[in-house]
Amino acid sequence: MHRLFLHFYLFLFLVLLGLGWAVDQLWQYAQGDQPPALIDTLAEQLALVMRLPEAQWASHLGLPYQAVAADSVSWQSAEWQLLQQNHLLPLFQDNSVFFYGLRDEQLWLIGPLALNEREGFDWFSILFFGLLAVAVALWLWPVARDIRFLQQGLQRFGKGQPAELQLPARSFIAPIADSFQQMSQQIISLLELQREMTHAVSHELRTPIARLKFALEMAVQLPEQDKQLMLQDVRELQQLVDEMLDYAKLQSHQLNLKMQQVDLTELIHNVAEKLAPLPGASIELQLPVNAMCYCDAHYLERALQNLLVNAKRYARQRIVVDVKAHQGYWQISVNDDGPGIAPERRAEVLKPFHRLEQSRNREEGGFGLGLAIVQRIVQWHQGKLLISDSPFGGASFQLLLPVS
Repeated sequence: MHRLFLHFYLFLFLVLLGLGWAVDQLWQYAQGDQPPALIDTLAEQLALVMRLPEAQWASHLGLPYQAVAADSVSWQSAEWQLLQQNHLLPLFQDNSVFFYGLRDEQLWLIGPLALNEREGFDWFSILFFGLLAVAVALWLWPVARDIRFLQQGLQRFGKGQPAELQLPARSFIAPIADSFQQMSQQIISLLELQREMTHAVSHELRTPIARLKFALEMAVQLPEQDKQLMLQDVRELQQLVDEMLDYAKLQSHQLNLKMQQVDLTELIHNVAEKLAPLPGASIELQLPVNAMCYCDAHYLERALQNLLVNAKRYARQRIVVDVKAHQGYWQISVNDDGPGIAPERRAEVLKPFHRLEQSRNREEGGFGLGLAIVQRIVQWHQGKLLISDSPFGGASFQLLLPVS
């Protein structure tokens, strides 16, 4: 930040100083040391008027005049000779000019005559600010270019690609880019490590779980009730491992979606039929004849299945699924009449392993990965997942998917 401040401050200071000096030199050069030609012409006309009788001066001069002492001005010898030859000498003071003339050994002062220098001043003001605008533009262009390059790197990093923020060393935002480059590499390394650990742990758990399941099924000495409870625990462990693997796969930036045109109406019908045998409220469908969406059918079906399983877990009597077109999106709504979700907890339920029901009963609270998986699938489809109140008093989940 200190480098940025000094760079900006010194640039403006030097530019203003240099442009001010240059414009001042141009102004002085344009003015020159000689009086304007119009002043010389006017001096000649006034000299002719002064040859008339003094009584006629007032009507012909058009300027105030008065007699002054000859030594009121320190004249050079050449100037005094011009005065004796009946020439008028102009003397400039601020934005006005005075004329001195000699007649009958009497020195006369005529004036002042105001000079209009505004036009020239305006032109040089325009020149000054024009040069300042050019200088600032030349300075800001590489800054804007580097910021645009930094923005493109951030967009690539957001998509899971390397940021590649290699700016020239002379760029004053190069330290910012270097810091972000290091941070992005650390983030990518941590994410890779987290995915590798999740995969490794999940795969390693599968083998002992399979052995436990096989041993329980083959055991003959255990009471049947204890055996079924232990098998249920093993099945829950197996389901947890499968969901962890699925979530880890969705977290990977290398996931390849098989995008194609899918009829949402047909897809939702299939999911509803598949979940119909499960305990819980029945699923009502309010669907259009067809709703074509460009998506990955497999993962979108998984998201809908998670939402409907969640609704069956909490709904009392009604679950309604409807599809509507809304501002370039297909809005898939899953509404139930369950207890609902408090507004302050709606962001929390989308986090991995977070359950509204904190008990150990999986039938009530699940594993806390279902909605996190839905959120990730929707993000991969460039859509949104919204949670609100259902018109039936429970929770309402809306999937917003781009039409194309």
